[in-house]
Amino acid sequence: MKRILKLIIIWLITVIILLVSGCGNKSKKVENTDLENTDLENTDLENTDLEYPDLEYSNLYLGEVNKDVYVNKMFQLKLNGKAHDMYVISREELGDMKEYSDTDSIQTGKDKKNYVNDMEAFDKSGAHRYVSIKIYREIEEKGMEKYIETELQKQKKEYEGEYDNAEVKLSTQTLTDKEVQSIDIRLNGEKIEYAESILYMKVDDYFIEIKVEGKDSKDIQEVLSMFVKPDYEEHVEPKYIFDVDANVKLSVGEVENGIYTNKMLNLKVDGKANDLRFRNDEEIKDKFGYNDSNRADIESVKEVLNKGDYFVDMHATTPDNKLAIAIFVYKSEYDLNTFLEKELNKLKKEFNASKKTIELFGEEIPGIEFTKVYYDGTATVDLAFIKRGKYITIISSGGEYLLAPKDGFKLFEVLDNQVEIDSDETTDSSESINEGEEVDNNFEFSIGEINNGIYTNKMFGIRFDEKTLGMKIKSREEANIKYDNTGEKKWDINEVSEILDNGDKFVDMYADIENKSILSVSIKKEDTLKDLDSYINRQMAGLKDIYNMKGEYVEIKKDKDEFLGETRTYISLHANIYGQDLYERAIYLKVGNYFAEISAFAGDELSAKQMIDTISKIEE
Repeated sequence: MKRILKLIIIWLITVIILLVSGCGNKSKKVENTDLENTDLENTDLENTDLEYPDLEYSNLYLGEVNKDVYVNKMFQLKLNGKAHDMYVISREELGDMKEYSDTDSIQTGKDKKNYVNDMEAFDKSGAHRYVSIKIYREIEEKGMEKYIETELQKQKKEYEGEYDNAEVKLSTQTLTDKEVQSIDIRLNGEKIEYAESILYMKVDDYFIEIKVEGKDSKDIQEVLSMFVKPDYEEHVEPKYIFDVDANVKLSVGEVENGIYTNKMLNLKVDGKANDLRFRNDEEIKDKFGYNDSNRADIESVKEVLNKGDYFVDMHATTPDNKLAIAIFVYKSEYDLNTFLEKELNKLKKEFNASKKTIELFGEEIPGIEFTKVYYDGTATVDLAFIKRGKYITIISSGGEYLLAPKDGFKLFEVLDNQVEIDSDETTDSSESINEGEEVDNNFEFSIGEINNGIYTNKMFGIRFDEKTLGMKIKSREEANIKYDNTGEKKWDINEVSEILDNGDKFVDMYADIENKSILSVSIKKEDTLKDLDSYINRQMAGLKDIYNMKGEYVEIKKDKDEFLGETRTYISLHANIYGQDLYERAIYLKVGNYFAEISAFAGDELSAKQMIDTISKIEE
């Protein structure tokens, strides 16, 4: 239907304008070649060449748009697009658009009007409800009444002549507690349902035309109820504080009667009202990685955070799992922007993440967006960041459809807007991340060497002879083709340092047996997560997620075994891919903030263990 098509066109053009101009371009005076209507710009209205050259429009009768809020003081109207989740397009921005006209109703010279296109608005979620406001000046006695009668006959001819189920009538509507004249149009067919009301109101020798379109009469009434007087105090959520430098008492969230609250973050999510299922702590750890935190013991949570690990405070999904939200709490010595940049750098490698401005509690804040590609679809995820002293929280919102992140953020409410500053926490402020961990700084960073089929890495004190089990060590170029497919890298220590500083892994050694069983040593640098056991837990969660995204079931466990003369933790993984068993065994070493992952891939668990055991200590 042409009206719906018009809304879609408006939405598409507006998106283009927002992207190109950043919603901030000044209007340009453009020539309007519309045959039916002549649209007056706000600029140079007195001198514009129109059918009525002496017609002047006073700015007193025109509205203004500021941050999606339209106000017209003379007509006593206000529409808060922010509060009602609508895009509001200003007169200046509309200067970059042509007037939208039904192509089958254009007749040269007929119904030629002089008006100011003052504002247009429509739903952010899609082109369902639409509002436009035009300001006219009467050029003859009873100009508004004559115009309404002409418009009524025009609409009758257009609709009643084309649709059997159309009703077009002159009526009244309530607008900001006033009864005003209205032309009401309704289509109530089996396949087409459409509603439109055109309201008119006069002040002095000016009159305003408010056109509201929607699916049905309910849409019309909802939009009309959004209009209030400019001095009306609308309910506004208290301004949320995203970044607090002072010491804040650490607290964890709780779920009672289907409602999640966290006093430290001043957040609330009503799971009952929004049909959400909150996951328990065991389910959370199974999905995001195990650690020694216990929600009932705040000291255990602090210990986990001091190691550089995160605490998942909440995870909830809709019954169909199409939308999910989560809260991750970190302890960090970085400011909010630096922390965000480091997270962005990590996610860029895996998911091509990018920065995004996120709207939360009516504020625009910097965030991150990325897409995870699964075997059966995709998930769009947005991350918002909140700082409370030395604690940084990431709110994750995403799901299977494009608007899922936005819908997820709408579920969060401000609890009481009070930031609890606690002097007891001051004594904890001297604690730095990884306090109590033995950090070995007495080392010199180095990469491994390969000579005559023997690999050694002095920094980690390990050695491997390719003759063991008949394996063959590949060149550095072959092992790291992921990071350089040009063959131009020398793979010296400077180039490797740059790769590690960018958050990538470096394959220090790669050996295989006729491209079947594989043994490798990879090096990773970690700026925040420096506890070995926490690092291993994070690797387990990451491996599980990778296989799940591919739709492959995987068994993964953590255990201990003897390695290099000590009892160490290792990961064992088993997957069956296209009927073929795959076993992986990985063990980890740590020097300073560098981690070595020694991994073996084989067709059975014993072979994977045997390959790991071929790694020995460098003889002193």
